[in-house]
Amino acid sequence: MRSIWKFLTSLRLTVVLLALAVLLIFFGTLSQVDEGLWKAQKIWFESWVVIGQHLQLFGGKFTVPIFPGGYLIGFTLFAGLTAAFIHRFTWRWDKLGIHLTHAGVIVLLLGQLLTQEFALESYIEFKEGETKNYAEHHLHNELAFIRDAGGGQDEVVVIPESMVKAGAEIRHEKLPFSVRVKESGVNCQIRRRGPMVDGPATATQGSGTQLTVEPRGETTDMDSRNLPYAYIELLEGGKSLGTWLVTPWLSMLGGGAQEIDVGGKKFRTELRFERYYQPFDMTLLKTSNEQYRGTDIPKNFRSRVRVVDAATREAREVDIYMNHPLRYAGQTFYQARMGRDQDDPQRGTSALQVVRNPGWLTPYVGCYVVALGMYVQFRQHLTKFLKKRLGSTRKGGWGAIAGRLLEAGALGYLVLKFTLNLFGYSS
Repeated sequence: MRSIWKFLTSLRLTVVLLALAVLLIFFGTLSQVDEGLWKAQKIWFESWVVIGQHLQLFGGKFTVPIFPGGYLIGFTLFAGLTAAFIHRFTWRWDKLGIHLTHAGVIVLLLGQLLTQEFALESYIEFKEGETKNYAEHHLHNELAFIRDAGGGQDEVVVIPESMVKAGAEIRHEKLPFSVRVKESGVNCQIRRRGPMVDGPATATQGSGTQLTVEPRGETTDMDSRNLPYAYIELLEGGKSLGTWLVTPWLSMLGGGAQEIDVGGKKFRTELRFERYYQPFDMTLLKTSNEQYRGTDIPKNFRSRVRVVDAATREAREVDIYMNHPLRYAGQTFYQARMGRDQDDPQRGTSALQVVRNPGWLTPYVGCYVVALGMYVQFRQHLTKFLKKRLGSTRKGGWGAIAGRLLEAGALGYLVLKFTLNLFGYSS
């Protein structure tokens, strides 16, 4: 145990980990060329160990046989800093700045862990006048079966995209049928069938009888997303009810969910972007899209929205624009994109990025503590230096008291102003 403790509290370990972190960022950046941002992030930063990754540099290729992933480097750095903090901690005034700086870095690492594990990003995309009560994930999809539950409510059974794989058979207690996946793919393009060219349709029910799927490779482009597909066969008591084609393409092209009738019970099904329902309604009232004159550079993107929460009886209008997000119901709504409706160019569209992050305050707290620690450390050294150069000074007196009050007031003003800006209360 003593050797482990000595290893964790070693300054060399911290230096080596920081060097590995720099290399990790370098390798992860190179990996984006072939893998794209999201996949490179999973491979390098959301893993314990990276094995056998091929990278490109200056037109040549090389292989990284094994390398510690982001989780391993981050966890070891956190353990080392925590052990060093405990090992070297003493109740001395001249060490307060160093202790606060260490504590702040530890809080920053904890905040990153909380963000990594619990943060969720999604988007609300709507047109002027449109109301939505859900956000959609920008990467993940789900297979949904919807049934009218009465009272204007729907009962929805969703199957994660990871389960919709060829050969899988899925059952759920609220579905009077089982779902057999006959064929699936991570990305595709669809077109109208040509019976003389394409032959018999794989789908026997729904919109898919008139469509042909052209499978595509997985895209890594940041400006596009994968649009998967699946041919699903529904079975009731072992008897086939038919085969349907499901893909997000259908709803994107205005087709919507496909109807299924099973023993008099009507369902709708669609493979759609993964949804996160909200306890309130949000309506896009107006969009403002200003650009600098003579350029395409955005000057001001602004969405005027109305938020109606039936549970709290709250109804209010608010503007969301650059660097001025809306924080509501534990989520933060940022202005992400803006455009025009393809069918009606006079009608504006807006996309809001929705971030739910339980640990969103920890980076700010960590920065507060680090800044305070550095300030205390610098002040102590500056005071010692001035005393040596100027000689001993008389303590106390109204001048010293006024100076300290002025210092405390300036610090308090800066902290208060930053905090008010953080929570959106600045003028």
